[in-house]
Amino acid sequence: MEKKNRALAIQKAVMYTLFFLTFGIMMCIGTTRDLEISKLMFNYQNTFARFMESYSMLPVYSIQLLAFSLLFTAYHKVDDALDIAQSFLPFISRIRDINVIRKIVFIIHHIIYALFLYGAFQGSNEFLNFIFSASGRGNLQDILVDKGAPKVIAIIVWTVARVALLALVLILMRKIDKKHLKAFEFMAIAGLFLYHASDVINLLKGHFHRVRFREMVAYSHALIDQNGVTSRGDADMPKEWVKTSFFTAYTPWYKPGNDYGVYSNSDSFPSGHTAAAAFSMLLPMLASKAKKATKLFVPAFLLGFGYTLATGFSRIIIGAHYLTDISAGAIIMFAMLIVIMGIMNAFERHSDKKLRIIARKRIREEEKAKLLSDSKEEKR
Repeated sequence: MEKKNRALAIQKAVMYTLFFLTFGIMMCIGTTRDLEISKLMFNYQNTFARFMESYSMLPVYSIQLLAFSLLFTAYHKVDDALDIAQSFLPFISRIRDINVIRKIVFIIHHIIYALFLYGAFQGSNEFLNFIFSASGRGNLQDILVDKGAPKVIAIIVWTVARVALLALVLILMRKIDKKHLKAFEFMAIAGLFLYHASDVINLLKGHFHRVRFREMVAYSHALIDQNGVTSRGDADMPKEWVKTSFFTAYTPWYKPGNDYGVYSNSDSFPSGHTAAAAFSMLLPMLASKAKKATKLFVPAFLLGFGYTLATGFSRIIIGAHYLTDISAGAIIMFAMLIVIMGIMNAFERHSDKKLRIIARKRIREEEKAKLLSDSKEEKR
């Protein structure tokens, strides 16, 4: 087992280095060549880039559904939950057997699991909304209303679709054996933390205020609305337009940009789509937690790494981002994932250690009680 763990640690070190080295080199190259690279790669009607713009954020829109479903499925009995609480808060051992406390804990415990189920339902709503919105048709409810269905029927069908998706995911989660299910709980919590931590990308966008490449191409060729602000709509932007576009609003990533009041999208740095694609790096983390799947760590890592790269380059092709934008998005998100996973793993190791101590102590107490009982029986 120790040899296997050491091999996995080496694989992680190599793969993590590959990720940061690749995007780090890209960041360095882009710092001096961002604009030239975008000019060379721009192809606004590229089918692959269009598809990735619509669907590449799927990993982030799956997190809530999968994480909350897993937490709900990995149900703990009240005593097990109290053991876990005791592993972090030792004073629980002194109050856990008080009748009133147990009743309160029982109620809170089941409220939490009800909230997990509600979170999973909201996740199914978010997932389906993304799928239908990415297709450009709105959600299923809107589609049905547009086709003439009564609103009540549309709401019922939409609700049934969300419930059906949730039920399917819960059924699949129940196929996971209990041992792995418990091991994945901290992964689910890590995923939820990462989901909310990803808001930092939007905060950075607001700070750097960098104008997107395609907005400068659009403005250079009068793709503007009545207010004089860029409005691309469904218009094509041929690659040849790059030669006759002006890029005076371009700024390197380390300098705050200026949209001059005419560019509708000045939120290029860092890339949100690439950061969202980097959520796929949870997949190798998941493989590393499953004892029987550790051999899949490297293939899973390369799959997530490749997906993140493909998403990033598709963003350059479509003119939404520069090389430094996609590099920063990937680096920030993966770095946050590693930190969050490190914290969760530390909590898990601490909890496991304390739970073993609690279990041994309970066994000793039960044996002592049995010996006492046997002794009393003999005296009789």
